This record gives sequence, C-alpha cells and structure tokens, in this order.
Amino acid sequence: MTMHDKLKKLLLFQIIPKDDPKQELRLRRFFMALGMYAFCVLLAYLSYVANIMEWRPIFVYLVGIPIINISLYIVFRTGLNLRMRDPSLTSIQICIGILVVMYGMYYANEARGLLLLIYILVLLFGIFRLNTRQFLFISIFSLLTYGIDIFLLHTFRPQDVAFNIEYLQLGVLSLVLVAFSIVAGYISSMRQNLNKSKAELEKYVLLIREMAIRDDLTGFYNRNHLMELIEYERNRCARTGSSVFTLAMLDIDHFKNVNDAYGHQTGDQVLKTFAGLIRKTLRGTDFCGRYGGEEFLIVLTQTNIDGAKIFAERILNLIDNTKLTESGHEIKITASIGLAEYKAQEDIEKTIHRADIALYEAKNKGRNRVECS
Repeated sequence: MTMHDKLKKLLLFQIIPKDDPKQELRLRRFFMALGMYAFCVLLAYLSYVANIMEWRPIFVYLVGIPIINISLYIVFRTGLNLRMRDPSLTSIQICIGILVVMYGMYYANEARGLLLLIYILVLLFGIFRLNTRQFLFISIFSLLTYGIDIFLLHTFRPQDVAFNIEYLQLGVLSLVLVAFSIVAGYISSMRQNLNKSKAELEKYVLLIREMAIRDDLTGFYNRNHLMELIEYERNRCARTGSSVFTLAMLDIDHFKNVNDAYGHQTGDQVLKTFAGLIRKTLRGTDFCGRYGGEEFLIVLTQTNIDGAKIFAERILNLIDNTKLTESGHEIKITASIGLAEYKAQEDIEKTIHRADIALYEAKNKGRNRVECS
C-alpha cells in the first residue's frame, strides 16, 4: 500500500462505520457506556475535591478506564467481537463496569452506600440484551465483588468501617439486584417476543403481498401486476432511450379439449406443468404472467424480435418434447406464440394487441408455431 493509499484510508476512517448497521448499533452502545465511565470519573474527582477519596484511586481511574475502553473499541472496530457468541459483548462490558465500581467503592469511605446505586446503572446497560438467568448471574457477580470489598476492608482497614452498616447494605443490595434481575429479564423477554411478532408480521405481510400479485395455480404474476411491470419496463426504455423489449403471448393449443376429455383437475395440472416449462426457459431478467385462462404473457427484457424468435422456438421445442401423464392418461400438448417488439412511444395495450394478433395468426396457420407482429 502506497503512502497516498494510507493517507486516503486514514482520511476516510470513521469512528462509527455505517456499512454494518448491527456493528454501528453496538458501537453506539459502547459509546453510551463510555459516557457512563466518564461520569464515574467525574464523581471520583468530586469525591477527591470533597476529601472523601484519595488521589491514588483517582489516578488509577484516569489511566485504567481509557486503556479498558480503547481496548474494547479496537475489538469492536476490527470485528473481533463477531467471533464471540454475543457480538455486543454485553455481559463482558457489564462485568468490567462492576469491577471498576468495586475498585472505587473500596476507597469511597463513608460514600460507599451512595455508590451502590451505580450497580443498578451498570446493569441497565443489559436490559435490552440479557435474559433473567443472565441478569441473576451478573447480580451474583456484583454481590461477590461487594463481598470482596467488605473482606478487604475487614483485612486492611477495619478501624475505618462500620461493618454492621456494610452488611445491611449488602443485604439490601441483594434484594434490589434480585428484583431488578426479574423485572429487567421480563422486559427483555417482552422485547424479544415483540421482535419475533414483528418478524412474523413482516413474513405474513410479504406472503399476503405475494398472494395479491401472483396467480395461485401457476405461481406467475397475475394480470394486474404484470401490467404494472410492463409499464415500468416501458418507462425504463423511455429513460434510457436505447433499451428494447419484446412481448411473447403464449397459448396452449386445444386446451378446451383437455378439460372436456379429462376434467378440470387434470387441466389445472397441465397448466402447472406448462408454467414449469416456461419457467425453465426464462432468464433472470425476464418475467411472465398468466394473462388469461390458458394464455401467458412473457416480457423479454433487452431483447429484440430476432432474439425473441430464438427464445420462442426453444420453448416450443421443449413443450413439444414433453409428454404428460395425468390420471393414467398420456397427454400431448403444443403451444402457439405471438411476438411483438415494443416500439418507442407506443401504448402498451397496442403492443399487447399486436402480440395477440400474431398469436391468432399462429393459430390460423396450424398452431404449434411462432408468428411475429
């Protein structure tokens, strides 16, 4: 990489990248937690000014908290978090925060009871990610850290501490954390259920939309939606000025005889098979709709009349070489095709009408053939 490329990459660097919405959300939550750390440092400094805390723990905060958060930012920014079970690192960040609170509380002297509220503030960080069991584990971890603080105070500073108050605070904290874990876990569960319901709703909305624009029997677009797509293609041609498309009107020959001889159920199965043969020949850019009973209209995008003839002959050969066996009967079907290339500024209904005329010309000339407008 050249120096110019390095400089360009440096200039394009984003603190919160926008290319991955999930990573963007995780980094935003990280910066929210960073704001909480900054608030804790401010509280520690005010405690020093009020002669509640000594300078040494303040200095440790000023050095340790930036190191912790820079390390976490590197993990997020490099994508290392994506290798972990919880890419948000919620539990890890909460536990780090609890350890930071534990350190500050050891030196907080008579203000220790007030700092217990910060435990709740730290746990709030996980209210949208953790379930009740995870909250309870973190609550136990919080109580252990406070218990370690009490043990260390017993060992090194017993003369400065009223342990009856400390034990009472530990008991109250236990009750509060358990209650908070249950409530927060319930809120998290409700949110997850809401997300699931939203996903289910979106799935059903998509299903209803598909049902509204597709023919139930063949799976192709219905006539109304097909006309919308053709109009969109016509507008695209008008914008570019160079694109072209061709309409192919297909009709199964003597389909009424199939219904009369074998029944409508067999006729429906023939239509499904016929639709499957069409689907095999379509390119990814082409689209097809059921225009009438046994009529199908195909839009061959960026295809002139010569290319459409090749397509039509290919699909006729495929249909001609396919034998259907329904209800123990072997049924032979053929199709007729009419082609019409769209002309600039032409009304779509007129283009379809020309394809329809070409189709009936193919019917009049013996069927199982292609005719062009």
